[in-house]
Amino acid sequence: MILDKSAIGKISSLAHLISALKYGYYHEVLTQSDDLVLSVEELQPYISWNDKRYTRNCIARDDYFELILLCWEKGQRTPIHNHDEQECWVKVIQGDFAESFYAYEPLTDSMKYVGTDIVAQHEVTSIEDQALYHSLENINRGRSMSLHLYMKPIAECLVYNKSNQKLELRSLQYDTCHS
Repeated sequence: MILDKSAIGKISSLAHLISALKYGYYHEVLTQSDDLVLSVEELQPYISWNDKRYTRNCIARDDYFELILLCWEKGQRTPIHNHDEQECWVKVIQGDFAESFYAYEPLTDSMKYVGTDIVAQHEVTSIEDQALYHSLENINRGRSMSLHLYMKPIAECLVYNKSNQKLELRSLQYDTCHS
């Protein structure tokens, strides 16, 4: 149990990460995120796969944060989306991802491609600019996993529908929830 900031120390396990989040030590979690290494074994209870789409598996949540494990088959990707004005931090647990960024152009009601970054195993990416939209794609030769921390749970977000080129509000759901 973490009682004060001096007691947090180096976060070295999923249980320690969840405890730090539940006690509100978000800054400490984020400053340690690059060095955080979680084993697939300790994430095993939260892993689920689907051949048709990536899965969203809630590990822990309260009114202030949401910690989700996403499990991806080869080639699966998110639609272009935002995060409902919430900060988002992603830690790649296993595999490699292409993260593509977009800016919504309200005058033309269109999405403008900005660029793509590669996020490799154990690396961290984050979204803080609320004007940016992004998409993640598993570019690994096999399965991948990513851990997502949202600074307030996200019930819905704007998704860009490529077929009609419109933004649509989409409700978000979990495939599994252990919180």
